[in-house]
Amino acid sequence: MNRTATAFGIGLREHARNYVLVALLVILPVSFITLAFAVTQDVQMPVRTLVDGETTTVMRGMPEVHGVIMTPITSSFIAGLAGLFLMREARDTDGRLAVVGYRAREVIAARFGVLAVITLVVVGVSVGVMLVDFQPEQLWWFVAAMVVLSVTYGLIGMLVGAVFNRLAGLWIMLILPMIDIGLFQDPLFVQSEPEWWMKLFPGYHPVRVMVDTGLTTDLDTAMSLGWGFGYLLFVGLLAIWVYYQGTRTT
Repeated sequence: MNRTATAFGIGLREHARNYVLVALLVILPVSFITLAFAVTQDVQMPVRTLVDGETTTVMRGMPEVHGVIMTPITSSFIAGLAGLFLMREARDTDGRLAVVGYRAREVIAARFGVLAVITLVVVGVSVGVMLVDFQPEQLWWFVAAMVVLSVTYGLIGMLVGAVFNRLAGLWIMLILPMIDIGLFQDPLFVQSEPEWWMKLFPGYHPVRVMVDTGLTTDLDTAMSLGWGFGYLLFVGLLAIWVYYQGTRTT
């Protein structure tokens, strides 16, 4: 347990020295989310969501809808980068931990703990910036969906980092949340039932919850939160397996 805590502390210090990640954590939520509110016209737009268990269209202000969409895009992007950097750095350092006697499960627990801490900080900063301009109707359900989605993207970043180099992974983790959350799951773009393949993206279930809890006063998407958690669990197990194989072969 002490060795896991030591590796956890080392991992946190490594990421604290990653000035690109730290700068993104501070600059991106403030600029991206705040700018989205500042430039969006305050007009009413039709939004397709669940109300009293039935899919219906409600009218909501465009800044509110942008707040529901831009905040998880920002958080998912930064969490994905954190997972990407973590996996790339692990290739250089975790092999040495194994040489000095660390077991694979100790290294994995430490690294995933670091990712969890970074993701929670990212979610906290993103939601904090959003609250300056927009208050979701059901804040804590909204935050729960944000955590599920951001952790999922952090784990996806780890998987991308296991396959691609840093530059290619950076582009993938920049584009993927934009396409997934900002296009396929955005109720302003998709106002009918999404195609089946859109539902395979990681943002489908959590964003449904965020649209519901951000713009309506009743929770109608609890099942979607459960599916989102199941998606997270699947990606997590896959990331652990990939990380374990990488640790053994480093």
